[in-house]
Amino acid sequence: MRSKVIVIGAGMAGIMAAKTLQEAGIEVVCLEARERIGGRTHTDYSLGVSVDLGAAWIHGPDGNPLTPLADRYQVKYGPTDFVNRSGRVVQAYDHDGRPLDMAAYTRGQLLAKAAFVKATGSLLYNPPETIHTLQDALDFGLPQPEAMSHSERLGFHYYSIISSEYGNAADADLIDWRLGGLFRALPGDDLLLWGGGYSAITHRLVEGLDVRLGSEVTQITYDADGVRVETASGRWSADYLILTLPLGVLKAGVISFDPPLPEEKLEAIARIGFGNYEKLAMRFDRFYWPQDKQRLNFLSRPGDDHPPLYNAWLNIGYYTGEPVLVAYHAGRRAQFINRWSNEEIVAKTRAAMQKIFGKNGFGSIPDPLQVVRTGWENDPHARGSYSFNQVGQRPGDRQLLGRPVGQRLFFAGEATHPHFYATVHGAYETGVYAADQIVSSI
Repeated sequence: MRSKVIVIGAGMAGIMAAKTLQEAGIEVVCLEARERIGGRTHTDYSLGVSVDLGAAWIHGPDGNPLTPLADRYQVKYGPTDFVNRSGRVVQAYDHDGRPLDMAAYTRGQLLAKAAFVKATGSLLYNPPETIHTLQDALDFGLPQPEAMSHSERLGFHYYSIISSEYGNAADADLIDWRLGGLFRALPGDDLLLWGGGYSAITHRLVEGLDVRLGSEVTQITYDADGVRVETASGRWSADYLILTLPLGVLKAGVISFDPPLPEEKLEAIARIGFGNYEKLAMRFDRFYWPQDKQRLNFLSRPGDDHPPLYNAWLNIGYYTGEPVLVAYHAGRRAQFINRWSNEEIVAKTRAAMQKIFGKNGFGSIPDPLQVVRTGWENDPHARGSYSFNQVGQRPGDRQLLGRPVGQRLFFAGEATHPHFYATVHGAYETGVYAADQIVSSI
């Protein structure tokens, strides 16, 4: 009898799991709770250009399976120089809106990058054993030059704290400093998918697959005979199941398992961190910020905002020529702004732009013509953005999360990858890997 597999979730991990199984000649159906595919990749086109509201970059294009897919499906992309190595594409502003000396600021960022390498690799530097969190490392142990200029110090601060918190979608006091070495970065400059976005890839990959939208799973039963899945719209049965739900959904415990998942897997789910990352994309009638910059950094202070807000901006217009700007918030910053109404966030964003850009030759900043706002924290099918290494997490927890249960339940998704977590290519790999495990079992 031909084997059948159910894949839960139609994000990148679920799509690649289903695609791999189908190509192996195995019957597969993909159940997706949303009324769209893509999961935490989601491209919006309402502003006249493509804006990725979830994942937006190919992180490390060299050897990345996503790069040839972007080429095949004719998605336009361009590199983003986050630390301004070129010296030309980032502009940073002090808390009062004054432009910083960018040569010195960039030097400070590179000094911070070097400090992280020294802290983890130098024979001459032995951090105290009491350092557990990233905040501990910044407060007590990160090696840094004693004498830095004002702009250098702000560059050092931005890279070591703000960029780290945005990269992890979490705050420094929650990030486990000791587990940072688990992540492996592929080489090459990160590529922003500015012409078509991730949806241009996922919508092509899903072609020919049996995907049932609006199929929110409520219960999974499994035993030696197979698996049975309850959804709001009906019941499904199969020989195997691949679960690719976001870690935030697993943490919420909204799906009932019979029998319950092993205790060690539940403990791993609880220990691994799941962060928050939100965006506000805005279209204006013209550019009210430097069109020739990819990134704009704002060094706001806790005394000005609580927590410091509007630190990171992406200029979509650098790539497209269209006046579209994206403001980012991560960790507690994201949770803080999620309390604001749409009217509040637009008003406060315009006020921040006035402080940063208004006094630098761009005049009075009007309300944007159109806005698109994310809400991943409150999305019941995500409950956050992506995983990070949380204080209390153990080195093998991601492998525990990805381990099959009873050779019937298989797990995939970025949080299960031991080294490429928090990336789309990590989700891609885990989907293929889980499917390969089933193919080998059959």
